[in-house]
Amino acid sequence: MQPKTYLITGAAKGLGRELSIQLYQAGHQLILLDKELKALNALYDELEDNEERIALYPIDLLGANIDDYKNMQAILMEAYPHGLDGVVLNAAILPAFTPIEHFDFGQWYEVLHTNLNANFHLIQQTLPLLRISEDGKLCAISDRAIHEMPAYYGAYGVAKAGLEQLMRTVATENGASNIAFYLAQLPAFATESRGRLYPGENPYELTSAAAVAESIYKALLEDDCGEWIEKLH
Repeated sequence: MQPKTYLITGAAKGLGRELSIQLYQAGHQLILLDKELKALNALYDELEDNEERIALYPIDLLGANIDDYKNMQAILMEAYPHGLDGVVLNAAILPAFTPIEHFDFGQWYEVLHTNLNANFHLIQQTLPLLRISEDGKLCAISDRAIHEMPAYYGAYGVAKAGLEQLMRTVATENGASNIAFYLAQLPAFATESRGRLYPGENPYELTSAAAVAESIYKALLEDDCGEWIEKLH
């Protein structure tokens, strides 16, 4: 298989980390984006990147502004003139379950900005790079729980629903392009962040992050969407 170049947000931990490992082990080139530089460096060291196939891009999506995103596009354009073969929008904040009536307004804005607005900017700035590729792929990570039991998901649920609509809009607008758009409405799976919200839950009874990452890998590399992933275009 011809090596491809993928950008993954929220790459340092959980699903992003597992997907990064699987793509790297398959011989692909990675741009790993996360605010946790220490965790990014740990992943880099673990993968032993002797072939220089990993680029780390530390950025805090909550604090980034439009100039930061435009600068990112310029850097990527210069470093990857062949474009990007795939972008996975995985980074997200998952706050504690709270009814809307009592949801902290500051946290509301933080979650919406990180989980939705940042993805709007990332999509805008990476679409030109995806068009350069012969078969660019854009995949957004969502959560089926916001549809199955929407109560108490607060800003997280609203942002994920908005992200789904954003992806459907972009996919329709780019229906004649070479880019394929995927929406992953994932089931509950074992991560550190979920463990903090559900301390009494046995993680071994949940789908593993590695198994979920494999499903996304198959969609991106083999166009095998399985039961969790919808191909929008």
